[in-house]
Amino acid sequence: MKVAILLNPHASRAREGDPSREILAACREAGLDARLHVCDAAQLTTFARSLASTAHAVIAAGGDGTVSAVAAGLVGSGVPLGVIPLGTRNHFARDIGVTDVATAIAAIARGRTRRIDVAEVNGHTFVNNSSIGLYPEMVSERRQLKWLAVARASLRTLLKFPLMNVAVKLAGDVFSARTPFVMVGNNPYALEPLGSRPRLDGGKLAIYTMRVTRRFSMLRMLARALVRRKRPVEVEEHDVERADIVIGKRSVKVALDGEVRRLRSPLTYRTRPRALVVLGAFT
Repeated sequence: MKVAILLNPHASRAREGDPSREILAACREAGLDARLHVCDAAQLTTFARSLASTAHAVIAAGGDGTVSAVAAGLVGSGVPLGVIPLGTRNHFARDIGVTDVATAIAAIARGRTRRIDVAEVNGHTFVNNSSIGLYPEMVSERRQLKWLAVARASLRTLLKFPLMNVAVKLAGDVFSARTPFVMVGNNPYALEPLGSRPRLDGGKLAIYTMRVTRRFSMLRMLARALVRRKRPVEVEEHDVERADIVIGKRSVKVALDGEVRRLRSPLTYRTRPRALVVLGAFT
């Protein structure tokens, strides 16, 4: 199989040391005809789209942001996306059963594919989730991907505890909320195992709103959720195919798979069922 690998040099593991040799050696051992390209984040989508015409599969080597950007270039093409997890959390890789370079290359060489959903907000693709409120503010505060910087940024944001007035239009219904956080999942999330999705092809967006207005209440709610492994009553979930979210601002910071953009309100979310082909460790 001829595969094109797009390596993001700013992924956390790539910054620790160049993984190119390990990746190419594993590809040779697995019998893959691999070409590796080092590509900055801003060019990933365009480069993936151009490679789709010549490669049997395009592989994203990086974190969730890298996967999302490469996926955006492959949506609707029928060309499979592979993932080599080199990021900090690698949520998407875990959801498709890939945990490290070895399992990633093995899954790609095995060639088992599935069609999964992607989601969009104002035309921007994401594969895991998108959020407004606390999380984008925390990401904007941090200056480097080190735990101390992240902790400081998180603390500063929590001390501010910004609240938003949002109106959410769903199919046949509109509800409003004063909330610190709205998250939109590409399919619903489970708490056990923590943060995983039971399926990636359910054709649904999961809209989560948090009904708390004080820092202490939110922290207590999160602690209770971790202990009990069940969704708190303060978190509402709506599973839909489309949602329009109106914020009382012209534009708002929006996190898409960990990357932050400023988008104009209203935010129009929609699902694109089974629009992406993925290579994974499927049983």
